[in-house]
Amino acid sequence: MKKLELTCIRCPIGCHLVVTKNDKGEVSVVGNSCPRGEEYGRQEITEPRRTITTIKSFKDGTISLKTDIPVKKEQYFEVLDAIESQKTKNNYKIGDIFIKNVLGTHSNIVVTGIHHEE
Repeated sequence: MKKLELTCIRCPIGCHLVVTKNDKGEVSVVGNSCPRGEEYGRQEITEPRRTITTIKSFKDGTISLKTDIPVKKEQYFEVLDAIESQKTKNNYKIGDIFIKNVLGTHSNIVVTGIHHEE
């Protein structure tokens, strides 16, 4: 049996969850105040995912980047490496796709902010 104790991050309440997965693969979530907590707990014990946010320098400044959908937690550092190895240009706009379908995850890396050096 696998057991996790988590604080739910799906809404501002921050419920304390106890999530268990038995040897048959059945998942139980207790402590949630809403259905989103149960969904979060089930995902965390079966296939945890993370939204990645980072920054990357380019010739004239830096850009803020974010995955548009969460990626598997185990791929977190591989995605960061892919972002780091990607070449940059000088004409970004907020909303531009920096990397499409990064590493086959179905998640795009999107430009969320731009800071130009003065």
